[in-house]
Amino acid sequence: MTSSLDTLASQAAAQLSEPDTWFGLSGHRVTGEAVAHHLEAAAHLMERENWDPQLYAPFTGHHLSDALASTAKDGQGDADTRFIARTVMETLLQVVMGAPYVDYEIWSQHSTRTLEEVVTLCRTAAKIARHVGPEQPGTGTPNPPLP
Repeated sequence: MTSSLDTLASQAAAQLSEPDTWFGLSGHRVTGEAVAHHLEAAAHLMERENWDPQLYAPFTGHHLSDALASTAKDGQGDADTRFIARTVMETLLQVVMGAPYVDYEIWSQHSTRTLEEVVTLCRTAAKIARHVGPEQPGTGTPNPPLP
């Protein structure tokens, strides 16, 4: 039986299946794996350092956007993967919340947000990116199915 989160993830994945979604700000095509790696690195950083949004006010450098920037500086992503990660997260949030638009930064800094919710968003978005995003050219490895 499919859970409601799996169904919502499938809906978001369908919206992200357009090939144009996977071009970064530089104009280069980005793989789903690269976006997933960046999202997972950000989630790991926030978890490891307990960047709970309820503990840190906005602009303290301890929120999701800061984790994405920090991991990019550490070589675990770049401006392209961050740009596409934003698209994946915001599409997922729109589907889950039923809203016409959601800014992931504002969502993650909401006064009721928990670290668990932010990390879950990153990890679910990473699964979607791996499933829907393009593969590395020449690998011949199909994208994994959504769980």
